[in-house]
Amino acid sequence: AENQPAGRLVYSMDALMNSRSRELFSIDPRAGLITTTQALDRESMELHYFRVTAADHGAPRLSATTMVAIAVADRNDHDPVFEQGEYRETIRENVEEGYPILQLRATDVDSPPNANIRYRFVNERAAHAVFEIDPRSGLITTSGPVDREKMERYSLPGPRSILRVTATDLDKDNNALVHYNIISGNSRGQFSIDSITGEIQVVAPLDFEVEREYALRIRAQDAGRPPLSNNTGMASIQVVDINDHAPIFVSTPFQISVLENAPLGHSVIHIQAVDADYGENSRLEYKLTGVSADTPFVVNSATGWITVSGPLDRESVEHYFFGVEARDHGSPSLSASASVTITVMDVNDNRPEFTQKEYFIRLNEDAAVGTSVLSVTAIDRDVNSAITYQITGGNTKWFRLVSGCGTYRHLCLVVW
Repeated sequence: AENQPAGRLVYSMDALMNSRSRELFSIDPRAGLITTTQALDRESMELHYFRVTAADHGAPRLSATTMVAIAVADRNDHDPVFEQGEYRETIRENVEEGYPILQLRATDVDSPPNANIRYRFVNERAAHAVFEIDPRSGLITTSGPVDREKMERYSLPGPRSILRVTATDLDKDNNALVHYNIISGNSRGQFSIDSITGEIQVVAPLDFEVEREYALRIRAQDAGRPPLSNNTGMASIQVVDINDHAPIFVSTPFQISVLENAPLGHSVIHIQAVDADYGENSRLEYKLTGVSADTPFVVNSATGWITVSGPLDRESVEHYFFGVEARDHGSPSLSASASVTITVMDVNDNRPEFTQKEYFIRLNEDAAVGTSVLSVTAIDRDVNSAITYQITGGNTKWFRLVSGCGTYRHLCLVVW
């Protein structure tokens, strides 16, 4: 008898607790299948209660009821929101490390763990050396010396929107509601995508020197039952270099020696610096600092080679001390400085000179053999010069030159 029309069941459903639930769900009167009729929002209503009735077609009609409770599971579909759109704070310089500066607070209407918030800085490398933020509490403190003369103002911008992806669905209602997520290419976590709008944001610092291009694979999935998705969306993001690295000298200080007879144009020392940036941001130009017009050295601005540009004379100047600067072509340009010491080495380029041009002496004719007649002295401006003496003319074998006669070499009279 139950296979006759009297045994055919009809299902109906009544919302309890909140009439809004009736707008969000429906029941198939023949199959008893409960389905959604609109997009659900856990943050608006988390629990839905229904009384479901199954009635037959007999006479009299008999029925049974049951209670159905539907709990809406949380989906991470809400971004955290800061209590303020912008924070400003002033501190004095030279505060101690760990000094508390600012307390940030954000809220998320999702439920844990989707509502568990962690804080971090993005997009500003310079601030990372001076400040740090507690990832759990959001408290910003100092992590290094704060020097107003080096940096007067720090700006920490939030995530930046760079791209929006769009997918279309020819279905209607929930079946056409598309959600987006990144499924590959974001291993370092630099990007996020708004699941509703498809807007891609930078949420972690990018470094051109570490990775220059990202290929993000995007999934677009509808809200149908079962959900359908497309995993072929690709977003190619190229990172543009900024001038965020100052030049660094390969080795400092620079010290070298050069002979004083080095010709003009002689290469003395190669000053070399490197810059981790790219293109014009890494192209360096060199110049000497702390030099005067008569400094006998120049530097090639492109190669960094220091060459001789004027006469060298160790006896006049033995040491040269000056600086060298390497500056890149970025905007704004960054530079580095180093010291250079060049020592001029001696060559034998000075003749000995007697302290007198002529010597006059009177000598008695009865002077004894070995009598010291005259002390002659010559000087040589070169280093460690060894002077030897000899009589080159006018001697009729009555005189000879003797070393070690007193303090200086003496000319001593010898009778044969």
